Amino acid sequence: MKRITIRDVAKEAGVSVTLVSFVMNAKRDSSGRLDCPVNPETADRVLEVASRLGYKRNFAAASLRSGRSNTIAVIPNDISNKFFAGISKCIEDKAHKLGYTVFFASSDEDGEKLGNIMEAVIAHNVDGIIVAPCTGGDAAINKVVDSKVPVVLLDRDVEGLKGVGKVLLDDVAAGKMATDLLLDEGFKKVEMISYTLGISSLSEREAGYRQAMTARGLAEKVHYTTYGLADSDVERIIRDAVARGVDAIFLPTYSLSALVLATLKKLGLKTPKDLAVVGFDESDIYSLYETTVSHIVQPLKELGEKSVEVLIDMIHGKAPESIILTPTLIKGGSTQKA
Repeated sequence: MKRITIRDVAKEAGVSVTLVSFVMNAKRDSSGRLDCPVNPETADRVLEVASRLGYKRNFAAASLRSGRSNTIAVIPNDISNKFFAGISKCIEDKAHKLGYTVFFASSDEDGEKLGNIMEAVIAHNVDGIIVAPCTGGDAAINKVVDSKVPVVLLDRDVEGLKGVGKVLLDDVAAGKMATDLLLDEGFKKVEMISYTLGISSLSEREAGYRQAMTARGLAEKVHYTTYGLADSDVERIIRDAVARGVDAIFLPTYSLSALVLATLKKLGLKTPKDLAVVGFDESDIYSLYETTVSHIVQPLKELGEKSVEVLIDMIHGKAPESIILTPTLIKGGSTQKA
């Protein structure tokens, strides 16, 4: 079968090879329009002909000519994590609409691995990177920024890092919102479980928790566990908390929320009777659990789409933008004081 060339498309569309090249190599701006000096109706005709003939663009050759690859890299901490899996799908859908292919890789909260991944994707000539920073990864991100490759920080901030875009949740507000719900319902001995990851999102949710407790003159207590090794820690923490008369707990991630709910069931404890709970992120388990669970919702679609828009604007030469999005509180039975 004959391979369809750019000349075949030009002949069928009745235009020049140069015009077809303009259209096929054009990127799309953040609104989805082709960014090329061609009449929109003519561009649409070229795209229709190319699709009908089965023309496949030579990305390697186009990248050499333009210096761009129409690819971006997305590096979360763990692509299997429910939050990042959901947001990655939103990123991929938005990037596809704008004419970009997405490469995914997980850092696994390992700064050295993050550095290796970033070197690899830069070697493959990606146009930009969306990354959820991890502890020990600052140097790797700085190196990419210094090489003039656009970078957007997603979900997590890096203090003092300049020249990057940012799309973040107002995590202090999220922590305060969750804690205030428990306090407004009449719970006073409210504690929190968090990870020892040293990342901004968790530290800011913790700050929001502390602000809410301090504002009402109540004692605060945060329990820490290690990411990936939390099972035994959480059972010990829950047993101890219930024995001390703690009546409510705030969980700042989905993984901790799911683990605590499973632990309560294992120990024969009920929420909110034995321990009121506020979880984080969206999940079917919050509505399917024996008692519906109050939780903080992050705007996944908006986080994903905004991160792509900010990155593509930077690829086109615009200054980095910082966007802070607002969390939402969903009330359930797990915080209803008897």
